[in-house]
Amino acid sequence: MNKVIGLIVALGLIAGIASAQVVMSKAADKSVAMRVKNDSTATLSITIATGGASAANEVVINSNTNTIDGSGSIDTIVEFAAAIAACTNAAGSKPLTVDSACALAADSTDGELLDGTYTAAAGKWLELLWDTSASLSYDLYLPGGQYGSGSYKISKITGCPVGTGDVTLGIYQGGTLIAQQIYTSPIWKYSDATMTNGAADDVVNIDWAIDMRNLGGEAVIVRAARATTATTGIISAVIE
Repeated sequence: MNKVIGLIVALGLIAGIASAQVVMSKAADKSVAMRVKNDSTATLSITIATGGASAANEVVINSNTNTIDGSGSIDTIVEFAAAIAACTNAAGSKPLTVDSACALAADSTDGELLDGTYTAAAGKWLELLWDTSASLSYDLYLPGGQYGSGSYKISKITGCPVGTGDVTLGIYQGGTLIAQQIYTSPIWKYSDATMTNGAADDVVNIDWAIDMRNLGGEAVIVRAARATTATTGIISAVIE
């Protein structure tokens, strides 16, 4: 029996256990855009407004309020992450660690983040999430390097990313696309043999058996992106 080195736990991290398989899943509005560790001595609070495309995004550290203006040049993951990492407490220290490998560096934050106030106690992580209806994708994140440990493989990707338009299913390692499948949508279904009474069907069911080994050194993202709309759905991966 294969030994699984990584199990995805509540924070999406990989912890070493022995098991045959682990299934990791993310539903709509649950995909992680970035993670922030609070190394301050009090609760951290991050407020996202207008999907990140606002001058009113706030990061509060030990009662010191930092404002991130996402209405201008701060409009990608790499820029937003840098702005959060630069936030300070009242003493001028920068006690936050940002893991932005959950997404691609050029991913837009100009309206695609999920609005809300996210909190983390001292020493804990919080996760900022994607608004699926705006980002149009369902993502799985498997940390690498300093955030993960050991080697693992992905043996299958399944799911039903509900929405409209073609589905592009990609696997990224260290931000680079290493595997891809495209599912054409809609397909036409006909009610009779003459094929004259057809209806468009936007449902895409993913069932991709793969054998992608020796992962774990770099962060991996599995992303199912719809071309036009994304609503309520799910993406899953079998990890060994």
